[in-house]
Amino acid sequence: MDKISSSLNKILLILPLFLLPLISHADPTGQGIILYTPYTSRSITPGKSLTYKVDVINQSNSIQDVSLSMRGIPNSWNPTFTAGASNIQQIAVKPQSLDKKNSQQIELNLDIPLKIKKGTYPFKLIGTTDSGKSFSLPLRVKVTEQGIFKTELQVDQANMEGYADSDFNYNFTLKNQTAKKQNYALTANAPRGWDVRFRVGGDYVTSVSLGSNESKNIFVKVKPSQRVKADTYKINVHATSGSTSDQVPIEAVIKGKYDLKLTTPSGRLSSEVTAGDEKDVKLLLKNTGTVPLREISLSSSTPADWNVTFDNKKIMKLAPGRSTSVVATIKASNKAIAGDYQLQIKANTPEASSKADFRVTVNQSVAWGSVGIIIIVLVVGGIGYLFKKYGRR
Repeated sequence: MDKISSSLNKILLILPLFLLPLISHADPTGQGIILYTPYTSRSITPGKSLTYKVDVINQSNSIQDVSLSMRGIPNSWNPTFTAGASNIQQIAVKPQSLDKKNSQQIELNLDIPLKIKKGTYPFKLIGTTDSGKSFSLPLRVKVTEQGIFKTELQVDQANMEGYADSDFNYNFTLKNQTAKKQNYALTANAPRGWDVRFRVGGDYVTSVSLGSNESKNIFVKVKPSQRVKADTYKINVHATSGSTSDQVPIEAVIKGKYDLKLTTPSGRLSSEVTAGDEKDVKLLLKNTGTVPLREISLSSSTPADWNVTFDNKKIMKLAPGRSTSVVATIKASNKAIAGDYQLQIKANTPEASSKADFRVTVNQSVAWGSVGIIIIVLVVGGIGYLFKKYGRR
């Protein structure tokens, strides 16, 4: 019995030596730091920012200076800690024995990069006290979409229709979906003779700068060449930087240009006629547009008592680049006195028109000239007779 008692006493003496290391490394109740947030798992898309609000709770009996750090998170996520309006790395928390409020709230801010894979990313927020004890808060971010690193160029309306002398205006949106600022050169491979201009805001530009995840509206003005034919034309618009680019095809449907010119074969717009007589003038009608002209009607505006007739008053069709001749017969008034007269000849279609102003010089007729001579002779003879009869008295 004495031996048993002796053995028990030895065990009781040795047992504290084994328990002492365990007691020294254990956290006594009410002496730890708790990191708490109600939402430990969050979902987000690439290129967005995320904020966790975390309470740092002091359950010890003294003030605790807690250093904040992250574990298992890429540096590209740019983790930062803020409290109030300041960036912090460490925060002091009072114990409940000094203040009823034994916690401080911090914010963990993360920038999810654009170039990232879809999936769930676990990491930890670490709080370390001055005594070297560390406390962790496991967190997770679920990236719901596959990340991208690209430029995106979009156009509201890619196909437009108009005449050859029209301006075609396109509205583009350029997006920089990369992780850094990009300087984009703006170009377009339009046909030769076409004019393409880019406008941002109120200024015409040849390049534009966009920050990461920034977008801008770009207005593109396209002016076809003067002699363009009716057809559908495709133009590729490019936005190019040193590391990324995008292009969008647009279409300009040219209905053609309606244009008509009325002149004479020599280009001379003057003539001569005798009062009461007729004069034939050869006219030249040219289709200077790019589409056929139909039902070209001829008309005139003349001085009073004048008349103009045409050997072909209506041309049913005139192809682009072709011309046709029409004879206009001008008849001067019998009462016209010698001098210059203006008359106008017009050519009209529903789509185009042209006019020519002619100067017509009227020469007095030979008959009127003879009558004038006879009158002069009679007047001179009469005067002579009077002198002869009454001159001797």
